[in-house]
Amino acid sequence: MEVGQRPGRSLLSEALLRLGADDALLAPLREADEDDGPEALAASLVAAADGEEKRSALADLAGTVARRLAPEDEPPTQADAAFAWFVLLCVADGLYGSAVANLGRLPFISDRLLALMAEEARVQLGSCSDATARTTAAGGRALNSLAVSRKLQEAIGSGLGVPVAPGYRALYAYDPPGSHVATHLDSREYELIFHMILEHDPPADGSPDSALVAHLPGQGTPVHVSLRPGEGVALSGRGTLHSWQRLGAGERRTMVEIAWVRA
Repeated sequence: MEVGQRPGRSLLSEALLRLGADDALLAPLREADEDDGPEALAASLVAAADGEEKRSALADLAGTVARRLAPEDEPPTQADAAFAWFVLLCVADGLYGSAVANLGRLPFISDRLLALMAEEARVQLGSCSDATARTTAAGGRALNSLAVSRKLQEAIGSGLGVPVAPGYRALYAYDPPGSHVATHLDSREYELIFHMILEHDPPADGSPDSALVAHLPGQGTPVHVSLRPGEGVALSGRGTLHSWQRLGAGERRTMVEIAWVRA
């Protein structure tokens, strides 16, 4: 058994048990062979989650445990925590698939459309002067139109490599200085998600901008995606552990969040 494998399995079992996981979900961890690696354990956990309700519950648990293992974006390095982390990466991927695609500035996102959406976001979000964490608001006409755009649908499908359809959910999000969206999996309503930056004030001290951090089983290191206004990223949010780095002093950001589903 590799270093960290047995304690990593125990760490994961204890964390899931504290969160209320039932016996059926914990059974694969108890019954696995001692030499089973993280991929095999993850496959057993996914197989035990029969039906969409159990799959969704397992994803919620995986996201919560992962957030505790990686509270500041980067994966854990201690052997037992690293083993448990990789199991969770594989669980998320096995349930809903992991993928991220930096789409950049799409050709149909004109300066006029970007300005229109930025103004609509200010109206929808209202005053955010007292915000200390991410604030969201429902979309208006401009965002709701983009959320069903055939051109955006094709760009996301091409980027993620799967046919997609609108999820009919779209939000504006504002991040004030110090805002941090910790490691998580998106809710079931956002199986696939498209983010686009509308406005961004960089950190006052010239430090690097806050980036999206995505973790994929096949990547040795996290994928960091930094975006400028008008640029977008597509993500399998339900199957990819990810976070948004903490914003620096004076840094502010407004973006869109648009839900998509596999067609």
